[in-house]
Amino acid sequence: MRSGTSYFDLTIYKKTVARFWPLWAAYFALWFIIMPLGGMMYLRMDAYNGIEYGSYMENFAKGMVAGRAQTALPIAAVFGVLAAMAVFSHLYNARSANLFGSLPLRREGLFLSHYAAGLSYLIVPNLAVFLLTLIVEAAGGCVNMQVLLYWLAVSCGGCFLFYSMAVFCAMFTGHILALPIFYGVLNVFAAGVVGLVELVLDGFYYGFAGFGDWVHDVVKWLTPVWKLQSAVSCYWDSGRDVLITYGLGEVGIYVLAALALTAGAFLLYRARRLESAGDVVSVKCMRPVFKYGVALCVGMVFGVGTTVFLSGEEATLMVCILVWGVIGYFAAQMLLDKSFRVLKKWKGAAAVAGVFAALFLVVGFDLTGFETRVPDAADVQSVHVSRLSVVNFADDGDILRLAVDDPDQVALMTALHRAAIDQREQRTADTNLSSSVTLRYTLNNGSTLSREYYVYFYPSEVDQEGSAAWALERLYHDADLCWEVYGFDELEKAIAEGGRLDIATLNCYDKEGDWEWSAVGHVVGYGEDARALLNAVEQDVRAGRLGVRTLVGAEDYYYRNPRDSLSFRVVDPGTMDTQYQLEIALQGTASDTLAELERLTPVMRSETGRAEVEAALQKLTG
Repeated sequence: MRSGTSYFDLTIYKKTVARFWPLWAAYFALWFIIMPLGGMMYLRMDAYNGIEYGSYMENFAKGMVAGRAQTALPIAAVFGVLAAMAVFSHLYNARSANLFGSLPLRREGLFLSHYAAGLSYLIVPNLAVFLLTLIVEAAGGCVNMQVLLYWLAVSCGGCFLFYSMAVFCAMFTGHILALPIFYGVLNVFAAGVVGLVELVLDGFYYGFAGFGDWVHDVVKWLTPVWKLQSAVSCYWDSGRDVLITYGLGEVGIYVLAALALTAGAFLLYRARRLESAGDVVSVKCMRPVFKYGVALCVGMVFGVGTTVFLSGEEATLMVCILVWGVIGYFAAQMLLDKSFRVLKKWKGAAAVAGVFAALFLVVGFDLTGFETRVPDAADVQSVHVSRLSVVNFADDGDILRLAVDDPDQVALMTALHRAAIDQREQRTADTNLSSSVTLRYTLNNGSTLSREYYVYFYPSEVDQEGSAAWALERLYHDADLCWEVYGFDELEKAIAEGGRLDIATLNCYDKEGDWEWSAVGHVVGYGEDARALLNAVEQDVRAGRLGVRTLVGAEDYYYRNPRDSLSFRVVDPGTMDTQYQLEIALQGTASDTLAELERLTPVMRSETGRAEVEAALQKLTG
């Protein structure tokens, strides 16, 4: 007679479902309150207001149910690990593990029976809530199947993913309290490690500006809660009467990842030793990974924290990371051995200390040349500069935030970069002119290079070639850069795409106190008059008569010092919503702009406004 073995046991499935019924009952009750019960409340409100097919139910069916899709993700993350802890709890007790191991079932049958039971805790309640909500919507005459199916897809996909992740983690430990810790670490591991490494490198490397965008994109994908929360959303387009959805592609990719995690958990379950019940790490080959991973993370987390507490510099950071790394190694060894007698395993601690010391030598002596590297201007395709703000007029040109590819402009950026490196030992300066600056190079070979500095600018050095002040002064006097920084191309694009130049306003600033300024806006032109004034402004900017800043004498205006300015607004002709707005400070050298203002002043409707504009013109022209 053939052996009565099976790949699935219905009895174990039923017993597991019945044994942990409070878990799936709580999950169902939570969603019942959120979805069907919420719908019944709106149904009652419509009945109370005497609306046969009410707006409350329509709002619920089209909007509120759609919004619950994002809510489903954190709920799935919590109940996913709870379900895995429940159905695989027999692995964490020696007696239970031996009992199930003695049953006439293949390991495949045990795994699939328990896995299916845990997944049922989540998927079956989702289906029940879906059907109940559908009945409620049908009772209100506002059935919206698209939104309900979207919620069901996101909810079930999230449950499958997070439950599979938790089951995968469950195979690596023999201790039930370690499972949620491993699960939490897996969910944030990539983001946490990259964040820690960036924090440490920022303390060591002068100019470190973080990893590239592609690294953070990968990290986001490896952090499912983060990725799905930002990707999943939908709304009902009333104009076209269709549902606009986002994130289903991402959910589908994570479902495939969940299948891979389930397959991995299945293989680990087959190879799992029953006597590993009670061990923090049940897979032998993962014990070194756990041990040295804890040492690395403890070293960086507590090392950085201790350095901040002590207000230390690089040397303090090195010592703190090394000491905490060794402590973390011994702590992990204690958990693995279930004993405090771990000092005899000092060789592993010595290896941790040696690796950290070697890394410190590399970064401390800049053996990679990171801090002193400046690309040759001829090798640069383009440079994106941001956060550079030194001379402030309190208008849209205060912050240099643009990309340049002109060789002369690129050369100025590299000169600014070299000047920043020359200041790397400087912690204080006798100048009020300073700013953060981020430089992101795209090189001809396709690679990128990013650096971030805090730079000091000395007006006395504006004629000293190669100095930071020399480079910035020439950037400030570049009319093409000024045009781009203020955003005139974007303004003209908004007009060309159907926007209407609505009004031109003169903003007159008055000082009320040491730190406070008030502004009064006066409309100086509508329609064609606003267009004529904008043309005059653009001519002055192109000619270098407006928007130009200089470091000479700027130290007297270190704090925010608004000037009278002109602002232009582009609106949507249909809705009158603002599409684009630009503000530029007035200067006495802007001859075309001042002449156009003089022409428009006599026809202004407001007598007070005319007086204000005349006073502003008098102040600018002397």
